Amino acid sequence: MTVASTRLDGLTALTLTEVAGQIASGALSPIEITDAYLARIDQVEPQVNAYVTVCHERARADARRAVEERARGLDRGPLHGVPLGIKDLFDTAGVRTTAGSGLRRDTVPARDSAVAARLRAAGSVLLGKHGMHELAWGGTSDNPHFGAVRNPHDPARIPGGSSGGSAASVVAGTAVASVGTDTCGSVRIPAALSGCVGLKPTYGRVSMAGAVPLSVSLDHAGPITRTVADAALLLGVLAGPDPDDPRTLHEPVPDLLGPLDGEVRGLRIGRLRGWFEQVLDPETGAALDRVAEVLRELGCQVIDLVAPDPGPVVDLVFRLVAAEAEPVHRDQFATRPEGFGEDLRLHLSRPAPTSAELAEARAVLAVTTDWLDAALREVDLLTSATVPAPAPQIGEMSLRLADQELHVEWVLTRLTSIFDVAGLPALSVPCGRSARGLPLGLQVIGRRLDEVTVLRLGHAYETAGA
Repeated sequence: MTVASTRLDGLTALTLTEVAGQIASGALSPIEITDAYLARIDQVEPQVNAYVTVCHERARADARRAVEERARGLDRGPLHGVPLGIKDLFDTAGVRTTAGSGLRRDTVPARDSAVAARLRAAGSVLLGKHGMHELAWGGTSDNPHFGAVRNPHDPARIPGGSSGGSAASVVAGTAVASVGTDTCGSVRIPAALSGCVGLKPTYGRVSMAGAVPLSVSLDHAGPITRTVADAALLLGVLAGPDPDDPRTLHEPVPDLLGPLDGEVRGLRIGRLRGWFEQVLDPETGAALDRVAEVLRELGCQVIDLVAPDPGPVVDLVFRLVAAEAEPVHRDQFATRPEGFGEDLRLHLSRPAPTSAELAEARAVLAVTTDWLDAALREVDLLTSATVPAPAPQIGEMSLRLADQELHVEWVLTRLTSIFDVAGLPALSVPCGRSARGLPLGLQVIGRRLDEVTVLRLGHAYETAGA
């Protein structure tokens, strides 16, 4: 029996919106729900390994504070008293932040990151820090320093990454929701492979101040949750300008929850075909066909868009990541190379891309992002698979797809990384299971700043029972 198939008790089975509603009404105490989650963590963490640090004392103190504040009539909003986890690359004052690195095992920040500060100001309860791929530079969450995070549906398989602990925890019932980061797909990939919802908002919607960087021009922060409504609620708390992060946008954050139940009939949905479906597991392709049927039943117009071959997109994105990540870790790698895992040593041993190579990469990628922008002028939303295949096994280095042996990291990021480059909002929603019972993910992509429409379609699809 897998962790995902075990029955969650009545409290840990609630969604974020349900927990928030019951706490607000007085039907549920923050202490009660926090104790339920801490007990669940103690029960299943040995099988999943979703946490690097569990904050038993801090969580109980946060919960008591929420109860006392609510008793005084203070309402900090919908997250007041709600127990959450957070990816372990967001600085948390007084709680260690390892970023999945053995060299940072004992690093305890003095101040909160912007994301942690917003969660604290909203009155949430910090359950702990979620495990991840080392320094967020990879998509498996097979961590050499803190152990592999395991997929709740099959402990022999990866949960995806780099925010693997966040997704595994949400599915295993050890956090009601989490916040991850997405540079090449690291919110959406684990959401798809673990079977939950992951939202990468428009670039700059959420501050990355105080987060250990991977690639500053591509890094996004976003919610990992059980439902689309949960993602909308959490993003509404996280989003907004931050004077400490010049990358953040100054556009107002719209109401994200209210429009969820709005009409989707008449929306023009572009199904990305051509290059986007050239390398696809047959079960994933069949799931996309079922998605199209459901969307038509909802009254959407589904239009096939044949994407031209954009060239070595994934390799070019990896080149951009390397150019921005290598300087961050260069000095430590020069003096303590043994402190890095094998895949990080390989990344950091490669020659840094030249300025000419970077200019070429950006020029080639711009052709594809321009094509996506043009497509979104013709349709309201785009859809594709999130990941071309279900979760591979831990330690598996290649997958056979389309009669080719392909590197696992290349497969995982093939359909997600271009949307980090484009900065477009992209949502992963579960869209069925493989014959082995492994989750599959649908990716919904929208125009910049149009998270409302992305969430509305995701919610409609989710509600249709697909």
